[in-house]
Amino acid sequence: MKLPITDEYLLRYLNGELSAQEILAFKNQITESNDLQHRLDELLIVHTYLRQTSMLQNPGTSFTASVMHGLDRIKAPGISVKRGLLLLVGSLVASGIALGLLSLGAFDTSTSLLIEPSVQTKFIEVPKISIPFNTKVLINGIIFLNLGLLLVLLDRTILKPFFQQRAEASH
Repeated sequence: MKLPITDEYLLRYLNGELSAQEILAFKNQITESNDLQHRLDELLIVHTYLRQTSMLQNPGTSFTASVMHGLDRIKAPGISVKRGLLLLVGSLVASGIALGLLSLGAFDTSTSLLIEPSVQTKFIEVPKISIPFNTKVLINGIIFLNLGLLLVLLDRTILKPFFQQRAEASH
């Protein structure tokens, strides 16, 4: 009887999960196929390695607690207060300038990006590509991203240290 031998079947053989009748049929079939023997040898190497490796164990019951406790001792690198305040002020100034220009109508006109072909030939005519875009939308997007940066900087440089100091003072 020919068995459909897959990697799963080979692993069941290596784990000793086959019946005596299945083992006998398997051994008869494996002696006839060099490819099957080669695949069994490959899986045997992996199987032996995994059994010998003692590092592949389940973590202990206190593993999660010890890792979480260790996280409190690690200080994450951050922006210094001085640099954070400089970035905060610079971003505020840049946003103010952009909003001022936007309110004056400096970006009200639509422009187009003209892409010209790099090589001109007589045989092939490549059309010029014009991509219209509104600079007002672009500037609004930049201002929006800048405001997001401002909120992150405000949190990291002013609010987080302030509330950490209050929490430490209350203990």
